[in-house]
Amino acid sequence: MGEIIRIAGLIENCYLVRRESPYLVDTLNPKAYKRLSEGLRENGVDPRDLAHILITHYHYDHTGNLAELKRLSWAEVIAGAGDVPFIEGERPPQTGSDLNRTGRLLGRLPASLTTSYQRCAAAQVDVSLKGGETLEELGLEAVALPGHTPGGMCFLDRANRRAFVGDIVSNYFGRVGLPVLSASYSLEEIEESMRRLAALELEHMYPGHGRIIGPGASGLVAAFVRKKFG
Repeated sequence: MGEIIRIAGLIENCYLVRRESPYLVDTLNPKAYKRLSEGLRENGVDPRDLAHILITHYHYDHTGNLAELKRLSWAEVIAGAGDVPFIEGERPPQTGSDLNRTGRLLGRLPASLTTSYQRCAAAQVDVSLKGGETLEELGLEAVALPGHTPGGMCFLDRANRRAFVGDIVSNYFGRVGLPVLSASYSLEEIEESMRRLAALELEHMYPGHGRIIGPGASGLVAAFVRKKFG
């Protein structure tokens, strides 16, 4: 699959996969474009060289620079079908959640206020996934991970027992945990998605927030799921 290089924003990650035809997983938030472009060039990749951009989910800290990178590179954009309307600007980002107190508070605020900080340019998605597809050129499989967003997607490198998992699992301060519940919509689907990851026997997971999980990534997620959900 190639060498994986983490490029960190303020609190979020994206990942460059360096190979003959390099590709990117997620794109940081709009204000981190300079950090992203410098991270690419420090690793010998011009933004115009990107062949594919994979999106794990639609939130602005993962799609914030997608439109600009697509304009520069004409990379093929790949994302989960449930998130395509948000990425392409047909639907505004969902705000608020019934899953915790912060989410309920956000849900009571004016939409104009809660969506203002999440604004980013819309971008066309070239390949829409439902899960179960094989991306043969990249050596990856698509695994649906709903719960945080409707079209949350994992990109699985089964041969090397590693995967890009977006926000469905966090790893702040080296501790595996839930996604941000105030920006999620279904705890039941989060649990199902985490159990799906736990069953994949992965050595490493590359999350959208926090450190890389592993070795023994699936075991770490399984232990968390047992503790949290039983």
